Amino acid sequence: MEYRFLGRTELRASVMGLGCGGHSRLGLATGRSEENAIAVVRDALTLGVNLIDTAEAYGTETVVGRALNGVSRESVILSTKISPSREGQVIPAAQFRERAEACLQRLQTDYVDILHLHGVPVKCYDEAVSELVPAMQQLRTEGKIRFLGITEAFASDPQHAMLQRALQDDCWDVMMIGFNLLNQSARERALRHTQAKGIGTLCMFAVRRALSRPEALSELLHDLHAQGLLEGEAFDPQNPLNIFGEDHSAAALTGIAYRFCRDEPGLDVILSGTGDPAHLQENADALLGPPLPAEQVEAWKRLFRCVDSVSGN
Repeated sequence: MEYRFLGRTELRASVMGLGCGGHSRLGLATGRSEENAIAVVRDALTLGVNLIDTAEAYGTETVVGRALNGVSRESVILSTKISPSREGQVIPAAQFRERAEACLQRLQTDYVDILHLHGVPVKCYDEAVSELVPAMQQLRTEGKIRFLGITEAFASDPQHAMLQRALQDDCWDVMMIGFNLLNQSARERALRHTQAKGIGTLCMFAVRRALSRPEALSELLHDLHAQGLLEGEAFDPQNPLNIFGEDHSAAALTGIAYRFCRDEPGLDVILSGTGDPAHLQENADALLGPPLPAEQVEAWKRLFRCVDSVSGN
């Protein structure tokens, strides 16, 4: 496993983080047992993964807490998230605090390393900061959280409007950012600013539906080409997946997608989620593979440089 410092936090995090949400939610969303979910978390630790990201909304905090029972708390970077609004209205600070305390109980811990405001819509941002950041800072003073984080709603905000607003403030230690080979717009709109400010970054959406299913990727590429969003002469509408080489298998595409994000300057941790222990190992092997050819990376940057409307989900 490779380790990196998470921005200015001085947390030394594994480049692969275990994401406990997504479509799988450690397998719980697909009918697998809690014991299987616990096994996935423990297998991740065995692989050297030390950053685990969950959320109140995922329903996985309890199994994460069970999985970490008996594990040295200082050896794990624990990240969780609370949605700041309900039905379009920012929740009161007192309610936010109650929910944060409930997160700690489910996780069976006295503190989390990072507490995020989860999936913040741009229209709620200013009120959420005014109402909830003081509560987060008080929790930090009490030792119940170490660092303040914020995550975007990338599927509905693929152009990073909320993060561009959040980057004007100095209260955030960590940001969870949507970035992948198909939508690299965060490079200029977010990552150059997080690097300048020393904000740690967690990358989500590195691999979702489009980058793990060749047929879905082919369909999306055709759509982007039809919209005039793909740049470069290398793209062939008759063989759209040829831009990724001769091997168009899901495993090959996944490896490219993970390593593209891993080597993007400014991305510290690449989140990977699964409910299958064997798939977890495959993801680790894909993410930790050799660097992609530099000339190919530059070609993909040119090809997708105008795309900011998709998440890859």
